[in-house]
Amino acid sequence: MNNPLLRAAYGYDVWLEASMLPFLFILVVFLFFRYAVTAEVNRRFRIVAVSAFVTALLEITSTLVVDGWGKSAIPPFLNLLLRSLYYAAVNVNAYHLMRYISAYVGVDDQGWDRVNQFILFSSFAMLILNLMPWVGGFFFDKSFVPGETGLLKGPYNLFCRFIYGFYFLSSAFYLQVTHRQSYSTSRQYLIMNVLWALLLAVFIIQNFLARGMLLTYVAVTLLLFVAFFCYEAPAYQQLVKSERELRTASVEAEVFTRFAESAKQAKSNFLASTSHEIRTPMNAILGINEMILKENRDEEVRRASLDIRRAGNGLLTIINNILDISRAEAGKMELYPDNYHLWQLLLDVEESVFETFQEKKLEFVLDVDKSLPEHLCGDEDRLRQILTNLVDNAVKYTKEGSITLGVHGEREDGAVKLQITIRDTGIGIRKKDLDLLFQTFARVNLDETQTIQGAGLGLTLTRYLLDLMGGQINVESEYGKGTTFTLSLTQPLAKGGFQGTIQEYEDRGLKESADVEDEGPFTCPDARFLVVDDTPINLVVARGMLSNTEAQVDTAESGEECLEMMGKTHYNIVFIDHRMPGMDGIETVDRARAEEGGQNVVYIALTANTGAGLRDEYMGYGFNDYLSKPLRSDALLKILAHYLPAELKIKEPDGESDEVL
Repeated sequence: MNNPLLRAAYGYDVWLEASMLPFLFILVVFLFFRYAVTAEVNRRFRIVAVSAFVTALLEITSTLVVDGWGKSAIPPFLNLLLRSLYYAAVNVNAYHLMRYISAYVGVDDQGWDRVNQFILFSSFAMLILNLMPWVGGFFFDKSFVPGETGLLKGPYNLFCRFIYGFYFLSSAFYLQVTHRQSYSTSRQYLIMNVLWALLLAVFIIQNFLARGMLLTYVAVTLLLFVAFFCYEAPAYQQLVKSERELRTASVEAEVFTRFAESAKQAKSNFLASTSHEIRTPMNAILGINEMILKENRDEEVRRASLDIRRAGNGLLTIINNILDISRAEAGKMELYPDNYHLWQLLLDVEESVFETFQEKKLEFVLDVDKSLPEHLCGDEDRLRQILTNLVDNAVKYTKEGSITLGVHGEREDGAVKLQITIRDTGIGIRKKDLDLLFQTFARVNLDETQTIQGAGLGLTLTRYLLDLMGGQINVESEYGKGTTFTLSLTQPLAKGGFQGTIQEYEDRGLKESADVEDEGPFTCPDARFLVVDDTPINLVVARGMLSNTEAQVDTAESGEECLEMMGKTHYNIVFIDHRMPGMDGIETVDRARAEEGGQNVVYIALTANTGAGLRDEYMGYGFNDYLSKPLRSDALLKILAHYLPAELKIKEPDGESDEVL
């Protein structure tokens, strides 16, 4: 868009951050009316939440008024005053974030606090001095030309826009990193460090690389919610306290077991509900970020968006791993065995890590016994998850050299006993640390691995899954030379007569067809889709991802509205959010299928749930299939390719389209 007002008012920069305002407002209301302040640290958290909401509101307002309507839309003095108020609010919010962390870790240095107060007031003084020429011009009709941001160019701009806020945020990060003993669990410490690093990165990106994208208070909102659930929420604090008391109390075994199971169940329920609430805004963040990547060709913006996608996907991985471990501890982890193609599974693992290997210039070696059966029976998704976790773990701790994935085995009584090895040339593990490998949130060689991302969940989850499959895992390592993980796992031969070997499969020159054939890019201008979700930003994301199909896309915000629209228009595919107030997705599909013509529609569930077996679960509810949030373009394309009739799809000529979704 060339019009600056439209670009600011309707572009992704304003609305991405605006979508966070309701969450901040709800948190502020809860903290004032339903949350009992019991200590100084609780009061500090409430101040941080209020100042974050005010600052985000000022940032959005100043962007719309100053950058959207243009500096001529309001008197110059009011222009500068509004922007100055926003910068002052940023510094106040960053200062109180630092005071909150200081109170949480127990740092009570009055001298240091007076220095920080002086620094904060000095920022106010610089902003007031910057207003003085405008005050003179306002009363005495003197002319004055502002800088591009409405502030004086030079040191004023740099200090007021960046230096003060960065000082307070980095000071808070330093306090958190250096006071690990103040945190109740390693999980709190690691997750909050990841979030603080993300906040600092986004703060720098917004100020220097992508100043038109309002990202800082997206990261602040995420940090506050996770901090609330990890540090402040009374139920969670009580849960952590209960678990600590159960570990140390000397009680009878029967009583201990009963309380431990109760705590695990409470934790599982808490994490399940929290996951849904976190994944909903993450769907908006990552979805709109994908739209930016698809439509924006500016290299700096694309690099910033790629960083956001990488950080967001990393956070989603942590959330999903925590949920899987919680399910395993609660005894709710299930396997869904079926026939799978062994060779294709290994190639999928290789493809998933290909980009990472290229970035680190590592060699990936696939050493497979070609006499192994072509098809086996087991839970393909969980086996892929195990192998990917182990290969990713090897990549993290290998700076140069190679990683080898070896698969061998022997047939025995209608099954194959697989011997899988993942061997790397990385930093290795000290013998004294080997017992820590499979403990939740454990990290080894901390002096060498502090900068390596990860929450220590992958290996723990791998052990859980192998125990569930009846397998075993062993590790051998020589410090400084590398590590070898060895998996022993028995898999039955596939049912249905698929007894050929991998070598025979290669000799035939065939490729197993997946659920969806790779048709390449296509459009479907004659198709019509309906997207139903009670969150407006999710509708924006879905429409954006479907835009290149050229299909007609309608939206509805409730089950009732969906049924009304389906009564007037025939849709080829209806995407319906599972959880909606009033009439949820399941009830909506039941009623839609009962209406005339409703049987000839494809219904796809949109859900924040994750895990194996979801497709069968949603098919039992009446859906044809499902898509997990955050939505991914490749998954959406597979759904369209699979369920759209061939006559509606127009294949794009080679070279004429970069991407359809």
